[in-house]
Amino acid sequence: MLYAALGDVLTGARTAVAAPAAVALTLSMGPAEWLLFRFRSGSLAGLRSSTSARSFRRATAGALLRCLTGYLTALLVFGLGVSALWPHAPAAADAVRLGGLLLLGVVMWTGLLLQSFGAVTAAVVCAAALAQTAALATHTGDAHRVGLITYGAAAGAQAVLVCARLGKVTAHR
Repeated sequence: MLYAALGDVLTGARTAVAAPAAVALTLSMGPAEWLLFRFRSGSLAGLRSSTSARSFRRATAGALLRCLTGYLTALLVFGLGVSALWPHAPAAADAVRLGGLLLLGVVMWTGLLLQSFGAVTAAVVCAAALAQTAALATHTGDAHRVGLITYGAAAGAQAVLVCARLGKVTAHR
């Protein structure tokens, strides 16, 4: 999130045009917490109603998709709204910036989800931060595209962790 707020300043831009992303991420934490609660409720309902491990995994995956989609929708609304109101903000329709914001949202929300179930995701987040810092220090390519790749890799890694950890019945007891 620090890179989302200061990335442009750190890469030599005169103004913090990425600050709307940090504000949007901050505002999205309310819906994130509520959707974590909804996921927990949905997964417990799936646990009660499932008769097999496969049906439980299907119910959990459905709850996960609904909650993550809800969070990303809220983040998108906040991101577009803050960008529209922020002075000198880049175009809200910039696909690279918007994609990076949403992928960072996936990383943050899945990290919160895993944390709420007692899993530690520090390795994924630290590796992503290290990769982002290395790319920033070497000035390789467009910083926003590098961020998009970094966030995408971290989001993919955490998605695998979520599926591995939360697809088990014992994680929900």
